Amino acid sequence: MFGPRLFLFVVLNHLCVVKAINLKFYPCDNTTASNGDINVDCGHRGLTSVPKFKSPIVVSLNLNENLIQRVKREDFSDLPNLQNLSLMWNCLPGRLKALRLPSCKVRIDQDAFVNLKNLSSLYLVGNSLDTIPLLPQRLQVLGLEFNNIFHIEKPLGTPFLKQLLLSKNCYYANPCNQSFSIDTRVLQDLPELRNLTLGFNNITTVPVQLPPSLESLDLRENKITEITKESFANLTKLRYLNLEWNCQRCDHAAEPCFPCPNNASLGLDPGAFHDQRSSLSFLSLRGNSLHYLPKNIFAQLSRLKTLDLSDNFLAYSIHNGTFFEELQKVVSLNLLYNYQPMKTFPELILSPYMSRMRALKKLSLSGFFFHQLSNYSLEPLFDLPKLEYLDLRMNFISSCNVTAFSQLRALRMVVLSQNMLAFNPCYKAISMDIQLTSMTLSDRKREDPLENQEDPYFRSELERNSGQCAEEDCPINDSMWYLQRCHCYGKLSFNLSQNNIPWLNASTFKGMENAVCMDLSYNYMSQTLSGQQFSPLTKLIFLNMAHNRIDLYFDDAFRELRSTLKALDLSNNEFHFLMRGIGHRFEFIKNMTSLEALSLANNNIGLRISNILRSTSLKYLFFSGNRLDIMWDTRGDQYIRFFQGLIKLRYLDISDNQLRSFSPEAMANLPKSVQVLRVDSNILNYFPWGNLSTLAQLCFLNLSGNHLSNLPDIAVPFGPKLSSLDLSHNRLTAIPESFFSQATALKDLRLDHNQLKIIEKQVLPSSFKSAICSTAFKTKNCKLTLHANPFICSCVTSWFAEFLRGSPLFIPHLTTDVRCGFPESQTGVNVLAIDPRSCQEIFGSVAFLFTSLLALAATTIPILKHLYGWDLWYCFQILWAGHKGYTSLQGNSMVNNDHDAFVVFDTQNKAVRDWIYNEMVANLERRGRWQFKLCLEERDWVPGVSCIENLHNAVYNSRKTVFVLTNNGSFSSVSGIIRQAFLLVQQRLLDEKVDVAVLVLLDSVFPKVKYLQMRKRLCKKSVLSWPKNPQAQPLFWNDLCVAIASDNVKSYDKKVTESFLSHELL
Repeated sequence: MFGPRLFLFVVLNHLCVVKAINLKFYPCDNTTASNGDINVDCGHRGLTSVPKFKSPIVVSLNLNENLIQRVKREDFSDLPNLQNLSLMWNCLPGRLKALRLPSCKVRIDQDAFVNLKNLSSLYLVGNSLDTIPLLPQRLQVLGLEFNNIFHIEKPLGTPFLKQLLLSKNCYYANPCNQSFSIDTRVLQDLPELRNLTLGFNNITTVPVQLPPSLESLDLRENKITEITKESFANLTKLRYLNLEWNCQRCDHAAEPCFPCPNNASLGLDPGAFHDQRSSLSFLSLRGNSLHYLPKNIFAQLSRLKTLDLSDNFLAYSIHNGTFFEELQKVVSLNLLYNYQPMKTFPELILSPYMSRMRALKKLSLSGFFFHQLSNYSLEPLFDLPKLEYLDLRMNFISSCNVTAFSQLRALRMVVLSQNMLAFNPCYKAISMDIQLTSMTLSDRKREDPLENQEDPYFRSELERNSGQCAEEDCPINDSMWYLQRCHCYGKLSFNLSQNNIPWLNASTFKGMENAVCMDLSYNYMSQTLSGQQFSPLTKLIFLNMAHNRIDLYFDDAFRELRSTLKALDLSNNEFHFLMRGIGHRFEFIKNMTSLEALSLANNNIGLRISNILRSTSLKYLFFSGNRLDIMWDTRGDQYIRFFQGLIKLRYLDISDNQLRSFSPEAMANLPKSVQVLRVDSNILNYFPWGNLSTLAQLCFLNLSGNHLSNLPDIAVPFGPKLSSLDLSHNRLTAIPESFFSQATALKDLRLDHNQLKIIEKQVLPSSFKSAICSTAFKTKNCKLTLHANPFICSCVTSWFAEFLRGSPLFIPHLTTDVRCGFPESQTGVNVLAIDPRSCQEIFGSVAFLFTSLLALAATTIPILKHLYGWDLWYCFQILWAGHKGYTSLQGNSMVNNDHDAFVVFDTQNKAVRDWIYNEMVANLERRGRWQFKLCLEERDWVPGVSCIENLHNAVYNSRKTVFVLTNNGSFSSVSGIIRQAFLLVQQRLLDEKVDVAVLVLLDSVFPKVKYLQMRKRLCKKSVLSWPKNPQAQPLFWNDLCVAIASDNVKSYDKKVTESFLSHELL
């Protein structure tokens, strides 16, 4: 009768396996948009050919960073609605590829893309292509950078193309030893082209007959020597134009430099940008060796907002040039590194025409090289009502009149870093004589010149936030950089880092009284702060004094800032902490009543310091890079309460402290308000998991980068708010089943880079099965990282791959880096690539033979049963009776019994089990004058013997059979072992005329069962009830001993006839 069911089970199981190994887009990831469209990501998977997919709803396919060498015409034939195809970085050309890689070239069939009628964007970057394949007519974006395409002669056949990207096909890192050329017919055939990039291509002249539809043109780093009036004629829609580094300035170049002949400047016709007068908004003329600018070249550019003139020779034009009056609409002007060779000016002098730039917001004057910044220096800027950002770094300034900045009404950021400022009349970096003489460039060589990068303080009004640091529910990603950004956006800030400031006093900050943020990092301050140095800074909120030598011993340090300062960076001030025998104190912290964030990172703090930090306002403490391993040494508890006084602390970073263990006492003495605890990058081999309950507010715990190898097999009290746990980069080999049983709020679990071989499904937190995680793959609400673990891939663990395929959790790197580590034959294979049907190939033939026989049996047995079932059964019974014959049943005597009583009870009822083992066994086997030998199912049955045989032996080899019953286990509802035992007792009564039943009723109220009522009438001593009164329990045990030891038949009521006994009872 099991044949059809077994066959059906095998078939269904087989179907499940087939489903599991046929992932539609494996080995790629795929995401589904809200409209049902599918985006497939096959990037960085080591593919050597285009995978074959068949789907009408795939709209995007990413094949970047693979090893594909050939693209055939049929590779995309089953993706008729493909809209975006990215096939980049499969074979880098020339010097761009790694030396260990052989030379290669991607070959594309000419008609490989033609039939993709809906394709709108095609990226073929970095494939060593030397020709362009045929393209679909409706293509809008074509990327061909980093190839070997030098000549384009035939039209592309893409009249709807809007972007054509051709940069870096011929330059010093990808040499072609010839000039790049593009036929005029190609450009004329692109009537809707908006963006054209031709940078880094050895182009000597601006291509002619450019499409008038162009809005963006990139011609950077070519060899164009002249821009004529006709170069950009008819480009009336051009908004972005990049002409930088065509006639390069080479005296401080960081990369190979190619100047124009005779070091000439880029030739600029005064009418070069005439046709862009009402469209151009961005123009870069950087690095073109310009000594002057033609008059009126910018005059008609009414929409110009950003102008880059850096890395030229415009030093004297900045002094007295008139072109500034043509830039009245410019918002950002970059004049970086326009210094005059072999010359350093004694003072900054700006052209008076600069005062006409009424719209200017950002001005960069780094690398101009001058010594003095006076009120006269900045006078042309006083009339600029919108100037917010002024960059004067890297100018060798030794004297600065800071009060001049107060006349710039809108100023929000002043960058004076990388100069020679000392702000001390007794301290001069260089003598006055040297200041007034020229300085040679060889005295200040720079390997990496400062690039034109926007300072993190500067943002436009639209990008700038309100300046308030909004508190997050769980501040996981907060840092000093983040706090600096949110406190300083839109507020007056001074950057004085990397100067020669030896010490501070109140006069240092003259002219900076309204500063909200101050950066004094990377100076030479080795000063004991007395509480007076910062007294003029009555509005200061953020102060950066990192990378100095500040002495923090006295209580009055920073006292003058106690009511305003919110963030203080004292990291990398380890000079005094490294001095042996010197004491250090942090008492100043408790006096700073507004301080919310403090960084003491990388100070090597370990000995002779304050025993405890105290603050009623501090919320963020960065204490990484110190020596808590010394402070929390188990030989003493001097610093065990070091953080206890920070009663409002939310964020504690004690990473990189060389901690080998984290004692329970240290955990118990952390502030109860901590929400984020970072203990990563230590060498922990022990963590007090059982004490986590002391941190009830904890939402993020980072233990990555330690040496944890074992987790305790306990239910860790993670707390109701812990949502993120990072255990990555440890040495974990297994996750105990009960470890995450109380992690009810966990949504982000990181287990990557460990030694995990298997993860059982039941060990995952219960929160991963909640409704909020059911759509985690789309929303990424719940994340589980598992990559870089040596998982076992075998038949026993095949469910693991099935779980990964069907899990709704977001699992990063699932199809790329979740790989097998065992057995050796599967090392490096992706877990999802394992076919669970194959398991071990050595058993393949045996499995085939077994399944074949099973299928044959499942087919023939039901047929034979249907046709000859009764005949076969009858014949079998006759033959079996003839073979075995008849033997009488054994056990007619009760003399030789193995046990005094076989106790039958409901093993699933915990209360009954406790009563049996704690009361009955104790009173009948171990106490009293009668010590009986009991037979219990769970204790005395023989392993390996069938259940019915064990039951038969227990009934027939025991003097009595004691039934322990409760109201729920009465005869009206009992089943299983109890019912079978009762039937065997009745059979024994029939065969041997022996009544061995004894009933023990644990409940006082029982249903009126006929057998129970008759049993009480027939043999009252064989039915016992557990008394409610504890004083009556000894009498109960005495009656039970008598019932087990005596013969039931002799205790029968004499009024009951034998016929009644023989028929009615049974």
